[in-house]
Amino acid sequence: SALAATSWKDGLRAAGRPSLEQQRSWERSRAVIPSTYRAPEYPYVTPPEIEAGGVARTQVAIVGAGPVGLAAAIDLAQQGIAFIIVDDNNTVSVGSRAICYAKRALEVLDRLGCGEPICAHGVSWKVGKVFFHDKLAYQFDLQPEPGHKRPAFVNLQQYHLEEALVDRLAALGHRVRWKNKAVGIEPGKDGAAVEIDTPHGRYRIEADYVIAADGARSALRDLMGLEWKGQVFRDRFLIADVQMKAEFPPERWFWFDPPFHPGQSALLHRQ
Repeated sequence: SALAATSWKDGLRAAGRPSLEQQRSWERSRAVIPSTYRAPEYPYVTPPEIEAGGVARTQVAIVGAGPVGLAAAIDLAQQGIAFIIVDDNNTVSVGSRAICYAKRALEVLDRLGCGEPICAHGVSWKVGKVFFHDKLAYQFDLQPEPGHKRPAFVNLQQYHLEEALVDRLAALGHRVRWKNKAVGIEPGKDGAAVEIDTPHGRYRIEADYVIAADGARSALRDLMGLEWKGQVFRDRFLIADVQMKAEFPPERWFWFDPPFHPGQSALLHRQ
């Protein structure tokens, strides 16, 4: 189950905005893989371009092998469009990230050929309940009518989603270039060139298009001086993944001022 309660990030902001490297270091130190899950380690393969001129040419370069980058790669593969996808890590994401996928997202995953394993592995739900103190205040059903192929929502940890996407990409005859880190980008008249650093040296990817799928703190956007504008949610949340035996139904429960956390709020999801 995933339990969120009212984040260390806002406390840090109050003390002064930390550097990008500090933020990444703090997140890495808190990203702990659950003991019930063993993350895959994908092999690093020396890019052939390192010994063959140092330049790779493709239609699309994808930087980042999270859900967005992997989904883009699968879509391109299914349409026969040449691409190269790189990631600076060699495994899937760790810790508490996305866990809840709506029906429309599941339909997109079906189109990509990996909706079935996601639905089979995850927890399907459609009912949500809102409590004030310990009393039920409101209840909703997001899929009251029958006959849908996919449920209203599926809860599944993001690392399982990423594994399914990596497997689907492999089934299409493609792979991620793991331990390939984008360290520079040079826009051109007819595309862009991305500088890639690897354990065996550097090379360049020349592409018509570059997809920056390397997260909210995108290094690629930083290199291009592109600001990520948004709003800061000032409330503080603690997110925890808890392994437990309990008779909770597959529903979304939200509490205002719960008796076990007075004056605050809490959210409970099975996953």
